[in-house]
Amino acid sequence: MPTKPGPILVTGANSGFGLGASLRFASRGWETWGTVRSPEKADVLFEAARKAGVGELVHPTVLDVSDHDAVIDMWDDLPPFYGVVNNAGYSEMGAIEDVTAAEAKRQLDVNLIAPAVVASCALPAMRKRGSGRIVMVSSMFGRVAIAPLQGWYHASKFGLEALSDVLRMEVAGFGVKVAIVEPGLFKTGIEESARSIASERIENVSSVYREAYRRSVGAADVFTRFAPPPDIVARTIVSAVESRRPLRRYVVGADAAIATATPLVPKVFTDAATRFLTGLSGPGSDNPAD
Repeated sequence: MPTKPGPILVTGANSGFGLGASLRFASRGWETWGTVRSPEKADVLFEAARKAGVGELVHPTVLDVSDHDAVIDMWDDLPPFYGVVNNAGYSEMGAIEDVTAAEAKRQLDVNLIAPAVVASCALPAMRKRGSGRIVMVSSMFGRVAIAPLQGWYHASKFGLEALSDVLRMEVAGFGVKVAIVEPGLFKTGIEESARSIASERIENVSSVYREAYRRSVGAADVFTRFAPPPDIVARTIVSAVESRRPLRRYVVGADAAIATATPLVPKVFTDAATRFLTGLSGPGSDNPAD
């Protein structure tokens, strides 16, 4: 196996795309550091790497990337990474009216600000080497705002796409390439977190969006049963790092390809259909007294 140009960092490495990518990087000979938010999650990553036969190449690192000062403080203890995969993220499900400022800031801290901080910390070593890869794991929801109750998640991913496009231009002259991965709906664990948040919001009897939350929980149950595994996204992430000429964007999944294509149906019709399916049809569609 050819010598790798340097180690890899994957954030949010204990589940979903991050876990799959970490194991795949290691299986291909990359020294891989994976950030997780707790010692328990570090154990999950360590055990998965051991079972996959790559335990010696995977280094679980307890670090909450949304704690930006902690990232900066720890960086001197980490190796000079060739590749960084900004994968950590979650969905703060909720109607715009129901999400508090603190919740919105937390969403942006994790999904938008943290990738910028991590990339900024990694760039000096990449410039010194004259090469490097930064992969931003976005979403089809970073291209199309089509999911009610996901406004702040959309905002974080739209912002990440814009940030990544600008970063790509800023660092190209140093030999660093930036790629965006835009998955559709896959079974990663993020849906369970969103379902939990929606369930909590149902308990808020004052919300006029209770019916929409109920339907979102039901949809999450169906999704959890039938969503494809995250393997293809993990392979795409690794390909974006290993490619000599990575694409600017990788759209992954049939649903993502359809959603990000030029729409053929006018928005007035798709908006109406989405509102009907999510219980947002208008007055009378939800009764807080139920």
